[in-house]
Formats: sequence, structure tokens, C-alpha cells
Amino acid sequence: MLKTIILGMFFGAILQNSRVNTFNKIGGFAMMKDFTAAKVLLTAVGAGSILLFIEIQLGAASLSIKPFDVTGVIAGGLIFGVGMAVLGYCPGTLLVSIGEGAVDAVIGTAGGLLAGLVYIVLYPQIEHILGPNLGKVNLYTHSAAGTALVVLLLGALFIGAAFYLDKKEKNIV
Repeated sequence: MLKTIILGMFFGAILQNSRVNTFNKIGGFAMMKDFTAAKVLLTAVGAGSILLFIEIQLGAASLSIKPFDVTGVIAGGLIFGVGMAVLGYCPGTLLVSIGEGAVDAVIGTAGGLLAGLVYIVLYPQIEHILGPNLGKVNLYTHSAAGTALVVLLLGALFIGAAFYLDKKEKNIV
């Protein structure tokens, strides 16, 4: 638990230092003028994928794959997108902004938690409209070697894309 808190604080410090929780960074990315948010996200997803895979292989972590309900994923994505467009935050940057004292981030977090609670309460009544259920889709249904190759390649691709964007933004490419 302590390791998780320390890693979370480290990631929060990176988000806060890169200023990706500010309107200028999010708006700049939306207008394709500032790629800081994309670089941070690509690096985090790439490195996180590789590190999580290693932890799983070492037995230090495990997966709990949820069923892939197409309608639920589409509706959730739309709600998430609207929330991000209205607030200008994603979940990680909400917490960074709360730490900086942003009242709108506190209200956005409360709204997200309330929406999650409503979903949990209503789930038995709406479960039948969330389909089709494509099952537990993941890479781990294949061989360990194949999975390792895919994870490492995708992780490296994401990290490489972040470095490419950085060079492109600096007009080096």
C-alpha cells in the first residue's frame, strides 16, 4: 500500500510539474498546438503497460478483467468525454487540481463519484441494455511469449511516439 501511495505521489508530481491539469495545456492539445498532455499520456501508458506486465509475471500484481459490454463502453466513453470537455480535466489531473485548491475540480470529482454510485445502484435494471457482451477481452488469452512481445512492442511504440512528438514540437524532426 505504501508503495502505491509513493508511486501515486510521484505520478501526481509529474502531472503537476508538466502543468497538464491547466486549461492552456488541455486546450492547447485539443487545438493541436501543445502536445504536452499527449506526451505525458503516451509515456505513462507505454511505461505503465510494460511495468504492469512485469509485475504480473513476477506475481506482484494480478488482473481482474471485466466483461466488454459494447453499449456500456460507448456510453461511458461519451459521458467521460463530455465531463472532460466541460471541466477540462481527466481523473488524474482532477486530483492534482484538488491538491492545488481548485474548487471546480472538487465539484467535478463529487459529480463523477455520484455518477458512479448511480450506475452501481441502477446496474441491475440497465444490465440488459449494455450488451452485446464480448466477454473478457485481453491479451492474456494468448501465449505468454506472444503477450510479452505485444506488450513490449506497444509500450515501446507509445514511448517512442511521445519522444517523436517532443522532437516534432521542437521542430527537430
